Formats: sequence, C-alpha cells, structure tokens
Amino acid sequence: MNEVMSPVAFKWLLTALTGVLASAWLVYDTINLIRTRNADRGDAVVRDKHFGYVIGILIGIVGVLGCLRFHDVV
Repeated sequence: MNEVMSPVAFKWLLTALTGVLASAWLVYDTINLIRTRNADRGDAVVRDKHFGYVIGILIGIVGVLGCLRFHDVV
C-alpha cells in the first residue's frame, strides 16, 4: 500500500480547503460590498468594484454549495 492518505481523508482535505477558501471569499466580498454601498455609483470604478464583489459572492456560494453536494448534504 503506497497511498499517502486514505480516500476518505483526501475527500475531507479537499472539502476543508475548498470550504474554507470559498467561505473566506464569500465573507470578504460581502464585507467589501457592504462598505462600498454608499459610494457614488456614477463612477465607473465603483460600478466595476460592485460587479466584482457580486461575482466573488456568487463564486463563494458555488464553492460552499459544491462542498455540500460533494458530501450529499444538498
């Protein structure tokens, strides 16, 4: 047997890495979106930031849901 780790341990390692990073991304972009909600939306840079934060939030949600589906929770 020359496996570094068992399949179950590998599954949980992937879940931990993906889940932690996706959750952190989700929280970070949500905080930034809340902080910039009163900024001038007429400015193109502000609109680009808001768009990027929303896309980041969606990516975080997909990561968290992917982890849940990976473990047959959802």
